[in-house]
Amino acid sequence: MYYTGILKKTFFLLLLICCLASLVGCAGVYGLRDNPRISIADIRVVDAKPMETVFLVQLRILNPNDIPLDLHVIQCDLEIDGRHFASGIAASDQVVPAHGTATVPVHLYASVFDMISSVVDLIRITDPSRAKDKVFSYTLRGTVGIGIQRSRKQIPFTSSGELSLSGFNQSP
Repeated sequence: MYYTGILKKTFFLLLLICCLASLVGCAGVYGLRDNPRISIADIRVVDAKPMETVFLVQLRILNPNDIPLDLHVIQCDLEIDGRHFASGIAASDQVVPAHGTATVPVHLYASVFDMISSVVDLIRITDPSRAKDKVFSYTLRGTVGIGIQRSRKQIPFTSSGELSLSGFNQSP
């Protein structure tokens, strides 16, 4: 009877230790101290068609963590002056080194209908010679799919700043 009580206590103690160890293990699966930071490094017009414009956006991925991140997919939406402007998605097989950066190209597609409101704002500028100097606020929202230690995770991100028309370079 005495040994049965000790066995039960030992069993429950081992079970508790295993549960705690598995919780600590799950927390370490991703090993992310901080989420990666994502911002626009460059944006260019690639193609302008009657119904849509294609932009090539270079996204800068900063990894502040002690482990490398395997990028799998990036999905994002670009808003300009609070209005939806363009969307895109790109597969990636890059690795962002620990405490390092990488740039990832993403094609964003803007329909002519999404662009109309921004064009109307440009038309309202009284001095057309200053149109290229107009500054627009932007917000880039999306998710980045990363792999860490054979696990995958979708991480949401938001980046904001200002763009000017002089920054939209036409690709050759």
